[in-house]
Formats: sequence, C-alpha cells, structure tokens
Amino acid sequence: MLDAIDYFQKKDGNIQQHNSVPIDFLSLEEKQRVITPDGKIRISLYKVLLFREMRDHIRAGALNVRSSYLFRSFEEYMIPKLQWVKDKDFLLKRASLSHLQKPAPILLKLNEELNFHFRLVNQHIGNAQNQQVYVDAEGQWHMHRYKPDENEIEDPQNLYPQTRAVSLLEVLTTIDQISGFNTAFQHKGIDYLPPRPAEKLFFATIIGLGCNIGIPKMSMISKNIAANALQTTSVQYFSPDMTLKANDLVVEFSNKLPLTDKFRIHPGFIHTSSDGQKYDVSVASLRAAWSFKYFGNGKGVTVYSHLDEAGQLFYSTAFSSSDHEAPYMIDGLMHNRVIQSDAHSTDTGGFSEIIFAITALLGIAFRPRLAKIHEHNLFSIDSVSTYRDLGYQVKPDSKINFELIIEHWDEILRFITTIKLGYSKASTLIRRLNSYSRQHPLYKALKELGRIYKTLYILQYMDQPAVRKSVERVLSKVENSNKFAKAISHGNNQQLIGATYREQLTAEGCKRLIANSINCWNLLHLSGSLAECKKPADREVLLKNILATSTHSWEHINMLGEYDFSEKVDFQAFNLDEIFKDGAEI
Repeated sequence: MLDAIDYFQKKDGNIQQHNSVPIDFLSLEEKQRVITPDGKIRISLYKVLLFREMRDHIRAGALNVRSSYLFRSFEEYMIPKLQWVKDKDFLLKRASLSHLQKPAPILLKLNEELNFHFRLVNQHIGNAQNQQVYVDAEGQWHMHRYKPDENEIEDPQNLYPQTRAVSLLEVLTTIDQISGFNTAFQHKGIDYLPPRPAEKLFFATIIGLGCNIGIPKMSMISKNIAANALQTTSVQYFSPDMTLKANDLVVEFSNKLPLTDKFRIHPGFIHTSSDGQKYDVSVASLRAAWSFKYFGNGKGVTVYSHLDEAGQLFYSTAFSSSDHEAPYMIDGLMHNRVIQSDAHSTDTGGFSEIIFAITALLGIAFRPRLAKIHEHNLFSIDSVSTYRDLGYQVKPDSKINFELIIEHWDEILRFITTIKLGYSKASTLIRRLNSYSRQHPLYKALKELGRIYKTLYILQYMDQPAVRKSVERVLSKVENSNKFAKAISHGNNQQLIGATYREQLTAEGCKRLIANSINCWNLLHLSGSLAECKKPADREVLLKNILATSTHSWEHINMLGEYDFSEKVDFQAFNLDEIFKDGAEI
C-alpha cells in the first residue's frame, strides 16, 4: 500500500496498465473490479480503494500522519523514550508517582484487598446482612435498584429572593467585584494594546455567548451597547483559555466560602462528577456529528462538564457527539488546581476499564454508576478455582493476565507520568490508543490493570451503602446541572451558534462562567441568611434545609432581560393607508 502511495506522488496518478502500480493490498474481488478486460486500470476506483486502505491503516496505527494532531505515532504524544530512561526517577518524583516504581508490592496489596472484599461480600450475603444483593436460581447475583432515603430527597425551600428577580447583569457585576474574573480577559495583541473597553462590553459578550444569543443580536437588544464595539471585544478579548482562567477565579473564591465544604458528605473529601449533554448545532461545523436519536436530521456536539458537590463547575469542554465521553473525563480532573478530586463519578457513558487503571494510579477513586452492574465480569489475580472451592456465591469470572501488567509496567508509568506532568492531554492519548483496530500492548496492559480496580469497586459498591449513596447523590447534582445549563443557554432555540471548535469552546466557557457566577451568588446569599440566624437551633434547621437543596437554582434569576414600559416611548408606526392602497393595486 505504501508503494502505491509513493507511486501516486511520483507519477501524479497517470496510470495506464495495472502492472505499473502495486495492487497486492487489494482483495481478489477488488482486483477484478479495478482491472478492465483489456488490462487497464480504473483510476477513480483504484484511488477510492487506496484511500479506504489508508484510512484503515491509520486507524490501526500501522500508518501515521506526521502533520496530524490526532494520528501521529503514539510515541510522539508520550514523554520521549530517551528522556524517560535518563530522567525516570526525577520525572516520577516531580509527578509525585515515585511510590509506583515497583509493581509487585502494588499488585500484592490489590490482591489482598480483592480477597478481603470477596470474603466480606459473600459473608454479608450469606447472613442476610446485605439486603441489596440477591442471587437468582441460576447462581447469578443481582442488585436492587437504589432508592434514596426520604431525608436524601431534595426539598426545595424558599431560600432565595421571592419579591424580586435578580438580573443576570447584577449577578455578574457582583461576582466580578469579588473575584475579579474580568481581569482574565486580555487583548490578544502583542505589539499594540489599545485602551481597554468598558466593563459593560465584557458582561454583554459573556451573556451574548453564554446564553447562546449571539453577538449581533445581543447588540440589537441591549441599550447603550455599540454593535462594532461589542464585536471587537468578543473577537479581541475572548478565547477558550481566557474563559478557563475567568472560571478558575470564580471557583477559587467560591471554594473558600465556609458553606462550600458543608455540601460535602465528608468534609475535606472532594467527590466530583461529570456528564455530557448533547446540543444541536445550527450552523455547519466540522466537529458536529449526525445523531438521529438526539438531533433528528441534524448534527450536534457533546458538551462535557465537571462539578463538585457544592455545584462548582470546574471544567468543561466540547467534542463531537460521536466521541466516547470517557477520554475527556480525565482532562477535567487534571486541569484544575483548585478542585483536587479524591473521588469521581460518571454514568456508564464515562466508563471504560482503562479509566479505572488511570484514575487509580493518579490517586483518584473512580466510582461510576454502572448500568446493569451484575452483567459486568469480575476478575481476580488468584486462580478462579480458589474462590469456587470456597463456595462463594459472588466470585470472579476470569483471572487477569498478571504477566502482561508486569511486562509493560514501565510503559504504564511513562503513560501516567505523561498525563500528570501535562506533556499531552489524557483525551489525546486515550483516543489514540482507542483508535488502533488491533489493540496496542499498552492498552491491553492498562485494561488488565483496570479490571482489578473495577472489580474492587463493584465489590465495594455492592457491600457499602455509603458508597452507593455518595455516587447517587453526586450524579443527581450533575443531572440537575444539565437542566441549569439548558436554562442558561436559552437563545437560538438552544441550537449552538458556534461553527468552529474555538467558537464552541469560548461560548461554553462563557456559559460555565454564568453558571459559576450564579452558583457563587447563591452560596453568598445562603451564607448571609445563615449569618443572620441568631439562635443556634434556627441556624441548624436552616443549614439542613440548605444542604437538602441544590445551589444550581435559577428561578430567582432573570436571564431573559427586561421589558421597557416607560411612558412616552416612540415605537414604529405603520402607514396603514399606504399598505392597504398598495394592496388594492396588487
């Protein structure tokens, strides 16, 4: 196939006879279709088959594209091999991963934990201590669907202003005065920096992009805002990186509030979650993909967001709706310096077995909500017969390839260190590994290691009500956050107006900035209400009501602007005489 590519580059595709080009990569049927009875070659068909073969080889990793961002050699995304061999100890220390150097103690400890939890789960099923798990007539274990306790169900209270609607501009202005997020938006020029625009132009841009209204329409519906000034501000001062910095400033402030830590089940233990949301794209976009289930005959993208138990949205991104969500989950965990996750939950869409391995080695407990959890295979390091001989009802289905993990441990460490030190994004590395049609040896080793951590998590989920409760609780918050995002992105019939990837990320960053500002305003309002409580008993009741609700509440926020009922406003008047006269002549 490579010979065929070289031939086209040299001969410019001027082909007459089939013996003048390589055809070994074609199947017998394809050769019969490409070669005419008189021995000539059908050039157009040959090119189609050649390009299809190139596509398959690129996906398999057998053919790399040097100028590509996604399909370079996998080695080019990793810490260079020579640098790794030379500075391995230094790099591991810098990444705080020195404790992972030797695989044997880690796997030995994992094996002890697996055996302990297998024994505990079966013991609690046997003595009926665990009522959530039951075994059917065929010996297959199942779990009852999780049902929250009554005190876990959110009970909305009148905790926010009831006699007035707080304008979105008021929220943004208040939070900017406290956090200074507008300072993150800087002019992109290098040689010349013009005078900074008025602050109102930044707020108008944030609302225009974040609420999906668009800059042209935002200038039309806003008073005292010049269209050209607003357009210039949006182009010269807004970018994905700047919106990330602005959001970090808001999150950094809100994370310092005493009330924020109260929302965590275990104070000081940060349990985060993430979820994707599909958005239709109203314009032509290379990042959009077809999905009849979500968009009918249209195309769309996935907006993927991360938040903690206090409603702080610390990362978001956008990607094609056809992409798997799991690779992008780790990007958010590695991005933020303010919210350092101790545990992270997703739904099944964010799950894969190698994610278990990566998060565990990064020191984060991965706790997904797995659909049909009983259908997931369990794995062990010891022989499966060991557990069968013990008469366990819940036992492993297979034994992992222990030797494969040991063999590729050094590459696993280089992979994790590459992510931890930011040489490449986790999504880039994982997507490249997933793109190989024949599984990469490193992918296989990570998958085997991930199966151990997945099994350990499933056993804990089966046996520990606190784990189930925390997973369901934090995922209910991210689902409520998706409704919150829809309420903010109300413009253009909720069809995204950004065409390029950069525009989509910038708009998503502005939407997240609005959400974080409202969330911070709510935390401040609730904190003020607590401070006004003089009696400890009243304060305790109010705090309980606050913690039973979500700070992603927006009923008291006016996101749609205001109507002007001022007297003596001159509206456009239609000349009805001329209209009817003209209509009669028609």
